[in-house]
Amino acid sequence: MNLLKYNDYITEKMAYELLLESKVIFSKKFTNLLTKMKSNKVASDLLNIYTKDVNVAHNYIDVTDEKDAVSFTPDRKVQELLKDKPQLWEVISSERYLTHSSGNNSLFEALGYEKPEGEPWAPSTGTVGEILGETVSRKSGNIYVIFQEEGTTRKTVLNKEALERTDASSDSKVWSTSRNNIKIGRLVRAILKASGLEFTDKDIEEFTNQYKATFDFQQDVLKQFDIVTGDKIAYWYDNSGEDRYVDGGGTLNNSCMAEVDTDYFDMYCNNPEVSLVILYGDDGQIKDNKYVSDEIKGRALLWKAQIGGVGVEFMDRIYTSQDSDTELFKQFAQKNGWWYKKSQSMDPGETITDGTNSKSATITVKLTGGGGDWDYYPYMDTLCFLDEDSDTLTNDEDSSYDKVFRDTDGGYNHDF
Repeated sequence: MNLLKYNDYITEKMAYELLLESKVIFSKKFTNLLTKMKSNKVASDLLNIYTKDVNVAHNYIDVTDEKDAVSFTPDRKVQELLKDKPQLWEVISSERYLTHSSGNNSLFEALGYEKPEGEPWAPSTGTVGEILGETVSRKSGNIYVIFQEEGTTRKTVLNKEALERTDASSDSKVWSTSRNNIKIGRLVRAILKASGLEFTDKDIEEFTNQYKATFDFQQDVLKQFDIVTGDKIAYWYDNSGEDRYVDGGGTLNNSCMAEVDTDYFDMYCNNPEVSLVILYGDDGQIKDNKYVSDEIKGRALLWKAQIGGVGVEFMDRIYTSQDSDTELFKQFAQKNGWWYKKSQSMDPGETITDGTNSKSATITVKLTGGGGDWDYYPYMDTLCFLDEDSDTLTNDEDSSYDKVFRDTDGGYNHDF
């Protein structure tokens, strides 16, 4: 076993002693980073320590600008900063509030809760507020609380399991005052020791290496993009039963192609000129040095095309669950030198741009894996006109074409 230098020993000893003072609290940034590497044993242990509220330490651990270090504030300083400030809680389940049924009157009476007229307020997930009182149900043993939304007078009675302590908001002084930096490996050793969890030097080394790799990925959101081909195109279009889209609205969740038969996409899957750009959801993980997730929050077709006789790559209309992610697709296109639609409309003749230059242009794609001979066809925003003789798609409605793919039921039209 390697001997620590004296200064390193003092640093680790101080960290260990601090960890014995109260409970471990992680910043959202640190928690998100650990979540992206939760397949790692140590990362999983750390997440369990936090979420299960094990009595180990109060550190307010946060990421730093250095990928091999984290920061913390001593608990005694935290208590100074949070003195006289209300303890805040966040709603993590929106379905655990009590109705105003007379069967709940004994709980309301014990809490001192006066039922307002009408239906009870049902706070949504993410609502932050205070607990004004709590009681234990004699029937179930569950703890029920009066919860009041921060900054309002709205109150309701919740099962306490629906709440998670926030401890301090992201902009609180607790995350910026008296911060102490320490190497991630040393602090993790201290946390695991204080928690009584078993680990080896190899566990710490593997965790540290993956932490640094994940940190690098966190700094570049464009690494959440991937490009898929073949059957994977149909897989990521389909949101009918697997919930492969991140929850929300936007053009992605409202797409007419989100819940159709996978046969609709045979033309895409069987032609090498077509691929799909996907933006993975934020709850993914780093596996084999690559970011992956079970859900996507955006997609756009990518074509190997011709513009004015010159070979280009053209990114078609962007579909996202959040409008803000559209800009990420544009950044990714610019990074790769692609052309893309300047405005995300269904207009085939929409102006295109590479981020610097903009123009109206005729775009063509020669399909080498089969053009119009499929049982079903997708609805297409841009390259919707097909010349069957040459198996060529185009966005030019004045061209010679046989089929127009603007039918949401898997068919086609002869006229635009």
